[in-house]
Amino acid sequence: MTDIERALDGRYRIERELGRGGMGAVYLARDLRLDRPVALKVLPPEFAANAALRERFLRETRTAASFSHPNIVPVHGVEEHDGVLAFAMGFVEGEGVSERVKRQGPMDPRSVARMLTDVAYALAYAHGRGVVHRDIKPDNIMIERATGRALLMDFGISRTISTQVEAAGLTRVGEVVGTPEYMSPEQASGDNVDGRSDLYSLGLVALFALTGRPVITGETTQQIIVRQLTEKLPPAKSLRADLPDALAEAIDRCVLKEPASRFESAESLVEQLDRAQLAAPEVPLPIRLFAHEAGTLGLVLAFFLIIGWLMYGLAAENETRSTFDSLLPLIVLLGVVITRVMQASSEARRMAVAGFSVADVLKGMRAVVDEREEMRAQLRPNVEVQKRRRWTVRIALAQVVVSIVLFWAALQLRVQVGPRSYDVGVGATTMVITSLILLGVSFVLLIRSPFRMPVGERLFRVIWLGGFGRWFLRRAARGIKPSATASTGSTGASAVVVAAPATNSARSNGATLGDLDRRVHALEQWQRSQSGKG
Repeated sequence: MTDIERALDGRYRIERELGRGGMGAVYLARDLRLDRPVALKVLPPEFAANAALRERFLRETRTAASFSHPNIVPVHGVEEHDGVLAFAMGFVEGEGVSERVKRQGPMDPRSVARMLTDVAYALAYAHGRGVVHRDIKPDNIMIERATGRALLMDFGISRTISTQVEAAGLTRVGEVVGTPEYMSPEQASGDNVDGRSDLYSLGLVALFALTGRPVITGETTQQIIVRQLTEKLPPAKSLRADLPDALAEAIDRCVLKEPASRFESAESLVEQLDRAQLAAPEVPLPIRLFAHEAGTLGLVLAFFLIIGWLMYGLAAENETRSTFDSLLPLIVLLGVVITRVMQASSEARRMAVAGFSVADVLKGMRAVVDEREEMRAQLRPNVEVQKRRRWTVRIALAQVVVSIVLFWAALQLRVQVGPRSYDVGVGATTMVITSLILLGVSFVLLIRSPFRMPVGERLFRVIWLGGFGRWFLRRAARGIKPSATASTGSTGASAVVVAAPATNSARSNGATLGDLDRRVHALEQWQRSQSGKG
């Protein structure tokens, strides 16, 4: 048991360290009472040693713990034992914006727009309760790996810091607190701040995500603060030429020096992003599942046709066996194909019962493959990925050379025993097998580039996003009347949207409550039909 575990009365079992900074260390731990993973942040000893500071921290953390919002990392509890001050947060399976940028380079505009929207919802919720974050920065925004959702963390923590505590990476002038590179001018000057200060910081985070570096830096904290106070930021378009105009305008307005010139509230920022339709459409789960089923079916069909052509050619050349006997394995494979077609048809029929139109399904599947293309576009300028790809190509080409040498050597070892018959020993056979394996691996490594669309995806676009896909979906839905309560809108307003934050009411052009009720009912219908599958 570690010292921290003992100090916290054995309630938590620390599994590993997640990070460390001026505000203390963060650990992945397990809450032994509730048997759940948590992110345990242990604050520096100065917090526990200062009674007034500790009381202020506990009071403000209780306020943050009262928050309940899907874009805010929840605070589960505060622990104070034997000079150790810590709080337990929800553990997010993902990474911070700074880690994401470090790992894969600048983010694409659509991902940044979604992050801005998610964090703006969180800020609207907090500002509506009289709480200003005051430390919006890349490290405090988590991107959930499974969903891509952005969550804001460390609410209220920066508010507890006073001039009596010193820590790396934070500046303090009187009650000035925060991270200099992402601090608003009014915050840097020690003036009173409101929600518009958080929006300024959020704009700087967006520019960091788009460029891969802070736009305001300096050799010292004082230099950075002076630049925050005096230096006008360049237009976002000049830093990233591929930005949509609406997104660039939103960011530029966030980082204006005068608070009155920025968005008046986080809701206003969300409304502009919504009107510009910058966020990626949410694809309903039933359509995502069908897209996966359809992609698998396409590969099975392609494999069947290739194997069928090869086996038929071999059967035609083989004079000692009947063609029917030679094609028996192909008939078995045909049964597999028929089964997969029936499964895909069943999935398509369930979507029709749930109220998804053919246009909805096609639009959703197109969004799925477009997401993959956007990921490739994001990887292309990444220097690390380019470097790894060059090494992969070199290794693949070296394997081809080795494969050719092994095959040639195996040919030299064979012994001819007849006009078209050879005796091949164990060594030569091993060399041939190794040669063919290396050749196959090299072929896959060379054609499967992270920068190019794979053959399977090209086939998917041609088959399922074209006439065949439309015909298949219509045929599967034949005779089905969509439910009156089902979703008939676009994929972007699908049933998945019901998981959006409670503050979505801020969307003046968004779906009505009646629309959401109908979509929830549509998803429930599909889930009931899924439960009877099999």
